[in-house]
Amino acid sequence: MGFRGLGAAVGLAVLVCAAAGAGGEHARRLAADIAVMEGDAHALLDPATAEVHKRGLRARLGGGLSTLGLLIRLAGQENPRLGPAPPDAVGSLRAALERGDGLGLAKGLGALARLYPFDATGILPATATPARLGRGRQIHQDICAGCHDAPDLETPRPAFNLFERTRALPAGEFAARLVAGVRGDNLMSLQNPLSDEEMASLIAFYRQGAPKD
Repeated sequence: MGFRGLGAAVGLAVLVCAAAGAGGEHARRLAADIAVMEGDAHALLDPATAEVHKRGLRARLGGGLSTLGLLIRLAGQENPRLGPAPPDAVGSLRAALERGDGLGLAKGLGALARLYPFDATGILPATATPARLGRGRQIHQDICAGCHDAPDLETPRPAFNLFERTRALPAGEFAARLVAGVRGDNLMSLQNPLSDEEMASLIAFYRQGAPKD
């Protein structure tokens, strides 16, 4: 199915999906991963993105698309009310990535993001409170600062400065990146170790700007 057909199918299915609600860890992870991939696809189209980082984005998108079909199946098993993805939607996205069709890739991921919208309830709006700012500072120092405070920007996939990323990215995308990205390395388990409130605390802390001390 081409992206025009994907968009039409999403238009028919999105109302059912939105009414049903995402519901479930697999569904939330699916929606977060799609939101992150859509953001990556738009970064590929941005002339300001360094070529070395575009190489990293293509590699990350390839990895995300390799598991997207499985996530869609798991989310559907977890919540049968979720609408199925249009036939060959993932295949169309892979083909767009392989042929370097960044615009088609972004459009296709945008269509899937409307079908499986990321729900940041519990994380956003991340209103700053003294408790959140203190908690966010501590979490950042414990698990984030070592990689993100002084990133090596010469690598294809740098651990970008999170204070800067909070300002540069839409709030929903940044929240999705916390949900999808804080896992699976030598410090984190495959499950996200942070609660929604802890992620809200991080966002509140990052919005205050880098500490002076």
